[in-house]
Amino acid sequence: MSDSTIAILVMLNNLFHDFAVALLFASLLMLSLFYRKIRQHGDPAGTALVRAVAGTFDKVIYACWAALILGGIVRTLAYESFEWNEAAGRGQVAALVVKHIVLVSVVVWGTYIQIRLRKYLKRSKAQATN
Repeated sequence: MSDSTIAILVMLNNLFHDFAVALLFASLLMLSLFYRKIRQHGDPAGTALVRAVAGTFDKVIYACWAALILGGIVRTLAYESFEWNEAAGRGQVAALVVKHIVLVSVVVWGTYIQIRLRKYLKRSKAQATN
């Protein structure tokens, strides 16, 4: 493969990786909003709807995680060859560290909410069947 073909593939990988991050963030944000609303209102019909929608969001989140891990590996291996900017020097490493700390914090928070929502939905389903 030529260098230009590899560069295009790396750019596409980076695009899909960034898209997966955005989709993961948006999905986790929506689940946190659902969790807040059903805890406030406790409407059984609303809880059933959230249960159905949350299942779909869970699948999207798992797909995003897969894309992040696989795309992140490619991105890491190709970083120095295709993204390193000599003008920015070592300062870009510090910026990447800060960016990843912020993103990981948001994703950990969202995943925590996702787990809490799943537990809440299981409890409410068990209570409804009793």
